[in-house]
This record gives sequence, C-alpha cells and structure tokens, in this order.
Amino acid sequence: MLKLKICVLGAAALMSMAMKPASDDFDTLIAAERRFAADASALGVTPAFRAHVAPDAVLISPTPRPAPPELATQTDPPGSKLEWQPEAGAIARSGDLGFTTGPYVMRQGDRVAHGQYFTIWRKVDGTWRWVIDSGVAPFAKGEVPMPSQVVRIGNPGKAGAKDDLEAAERRLDADASSLTGFLAAEGRVLRSGGPPAIGDAGVMLAGRGMKATGKRLGGGQSAAGDLAYSYGEITGTDGVLIGHYVRMWLHEAAGWRLLVDQLAPLPRKAPPAS
Repeated sequence: MLKLKICVLGAAALMSMAMKPASDDFDTLIAAERRFAADASALGVTPAFRAHVAPDAVLISPTPRPAPPELATQTDPPGSKLEWQPEAGAIARSGDLGFTTGPYVMRQGDRVAHGQYFTIWRKVDGTWRWVIDSGVAPFAKGEVPMPSQVVRIGNPGKAGAKDDLEAAERRLDADASSLTGFLAAEGRVLRSGGPPAIGDAGVMLAGRGMKATGKRLGGGQSAAGDLAYSYGEITGTDGVLIGHYVRMWLHEAAGWRLLVDQLAPLPRKAPPAS
C-alpha cells in the first residue's frame, strides 16, 4: 500500500512539474522593466534605452528600423522626462521571451501626455533586453495612475508549429481590423487615444477601425515554441500605408491567439506653411 501511494504521489509530482514552465522567470522580467524605467529617471530616456537594448532591436514608429544605430546619435529634448510602470505581462515556458505593457507619462516643459507602452523582451546571454519598444499615442483625456502590481496573463502554452502561426497571421492579415477568433480572452488591444481594451471589448475596438490588410515584416518565437511576436505594415483598402502593427501571440489549446494587438498609426503630416 505504501509503495503504491509513493508511486501515485511521484506520478502526480511529475505531472505537476510537466505543467509548469521549465524556467519561470516572470519576476526577473518585471524587475528588468522596472530597472529600465528607473534608469530613464536617473540617467535620461535615451541613455536608458541604450543600456537595455538588444543588438537586433527594432523601433516601430514612424517606420520599423534598427534601434541601436538610431539610439547612438539620439539625444533627449531639453526638459523631457518619461515615466512608466508595467501593469500586465507574459513569459514563455522557456523563460527567454516575454512582454510587458502599462501606462506612461511624458513630460516636456509644461506639456504632459499619458499613453500606454508595449515592450517585447528577449534574453540575450542570460540578460533581459528589449527587442521591440512601442506604444499607443497619448490618451484623449484623463490621467492613468501608475500601477503597483502586475497582472500575469496567458497561461504557459504548448509548443506551436511555426507553419500554423504563419497561417494564422495570413488569415488575420486579410482583414487586420477583425480580431474575432484571434484575440485571447485576456488579450489586450492597443489603439491611439485610450487605454487597453481587453477580450470582447478589444475585438469591438479593433472592429471600429477601418478595414485594412497586414503584411508581416519580422518577428521571433520562444525556444519553447509557445510564445511569438511579429510586426508589420497595415495598409488601407486604397493601398495607402496607415501604420504598423506589433503583435504578441500565445499558443493555446485552440491554436495561436493574440495576447496583444497594437496599431501604431503613421504620424500626421504637418500642414504646409502658409
């Protein structure tokens, strides 16, 4: 009887271990984001971005481009200050890929703007580095308080085939405004002018945008194969470029689902001088 009980308990323990990520570094991911934010206050925005950037990192707006060369020559505008804190995030089972998102506040002199950032992180030689840093334009109105706690979303998924992800992305790119069947229950939709919309509210928010098509430009996948990111172009039905998307995908039992869908519209052109 005792031997049988030991066998049962041992089998249960093995099953429990199999269900948990092999390397759960969510806390270290959040700590890296908070160090990044702290460095922005202590060192300045651009020096902080340089300190935490991955060698192959990409800046999204106004157009995707390699981050390190641009950051090497960039300086902060006088009197500018950027603050942010994570409010939600996710990590791969392999502990090598994740993301965080949360509110930010940008101050430049007397001007203050609030928005939502979205950062994708990857481990490089054991250290978290950002590979994509993006976000949505300032909210139309209202101030969002900085969160003190972080919500972990997306249960660690199972490995998904790269071909299946590419097929899902092609289906979504046919009408990038329709997220029905693509957005996870906890998925966030980030659009200019307001805070994240979650789940069904996110599907509705995306659907209010104009019909558009997408074209993938790049991305990556975790070693475990359960978490992936992508970025690309968004084009209107008239063929005119509207902006760029950034997406975070999780492989669930039902297939690949979006944890984050962000649209970064092209900046408005300044009217010609009269």
